[in-house]
Amino acid sequence: MRVMVLGSESTIERLSPFLAVEGIEASSTSDGLQAMALLKQQVFDLAAVDCLVDGAEAACSLIRKNSDIPVVLLVDRKQINWENLESLGIDGYIPDGVGGAELVARLRAVIRRWAFEAGPVGNRNPSN
Repeated sequence: MRVMVLGSESTIERLSPFLAVEGIEASSTSDGLQAMALLKQQVFDLAAVDCLVDGAEAACSLIRKNSDIPVVLLVDRKQINWENLESLGIDGYIPDGVGGAELVARLRAVIRRWAFEAGPVGNRNPSN
């Protein structure tokens, strides 16, 4: 499984070990433009976007418009505007503080659900 992570340095540092232990390849950036470049250069099974990164809402919209992969929002329960979640076109969310096993299980569940609902189209056919 390959995941693109758009988040703060602390978010990337926190997630990277969990993903690596599970054999998940992650390409990470804290910049929305760099995230779009990564999506054009590489094939991913999922994009994870930290809701606290600058431009998170715009990044979710751009990923949705320009890529055929599920988008998961990493949320801080205290700072997220729950009403805006649906309008972002995301496919799931993961609350802050979720441990490694649960994080990976949630990511895999979103990918399985996405593949089942969308069918095998382009980048929607997960590699693992």
